[in-house]
Amino acid sequence: MVNGASAAGPIVRAFDLAAVGQDLAPLLDPAEHGRANTIADTATRREFLAGRIAQRLAAAELLGCEPAALETAYVCPDCGSGPDLAHGRPGYRLRGGAGGVSLSLSRSSGWAVMAMLPAHGLRLGVDIQHIASVGFPGFDGVALSPAEQRRLGGLPPALRDAWRADAWARKEALAKHSGQGLRTDPATIPAFSDGAADGPWAGVVVRSMGPGELGLPDGFAVALAHGGRSGGL
Repeated sequence: MVNGASAAGPIVRAFDLAAVGQDLAPLLDPAEHGRANTIADTATRREFLAGRIAQRLAAAELLGCEPAALETAYVCPDCGSGPDLAHGRPGYRLRGGAGGVSLSLSRSSGWAVMAMLPAHGLRLGVDIQHIASVGFPGFDGVALSPAEQRRLGGLPPALRDAWRADAWARKEALAKHSGQGLRTDPATIPAFSDGAADGPWAGVVVRSMGPGELGLPDGFAVALAHGGRSGGL
């Protein structure tokens, strides 16, 4: 683990995926190994496993228990929840107990960020984007609303990719918070609503986090979404 931030809300941590020991993979549940086995690319599979290992270690630290004492408790709007599920909104429960952790995790360019709350079933969304990943033709038309495109056009060209990455991280964080992911048209997700949006994002607080706040290298944008509706799918 690297640095973290809480700001009296969700705990947010960043970590280098290459530094996570693969020797800890036996801690993972069968459903997690099953999903890893569907990933053909070796490097992508390794990063997936590293993210799941880091999630479990952090959740165990937060609850003050051994990592093996936790079982996965993912929630998917389509598939429901349970220890046999390894996709959707992540979470963990104590085996045979009521305690749990709500989580959100995002990976980009060898790094990951994770947000946590010490209760199961709460809505969280966190996202990390590398600035270089958004500067391609067509991004604005797919990802941004007309109002956001006008806002972007008012910025100096040298600042636009950093703004794009920040806006996209905020949209991804909101999409994860809702549980729908990018099945929602990203141009309709209000990146800068500041809690004033209607629908699934009503009351949701979105905060941009600088790389230095989390101990990340320069060149990343991070956003955290929390609050609003809780529980349910």
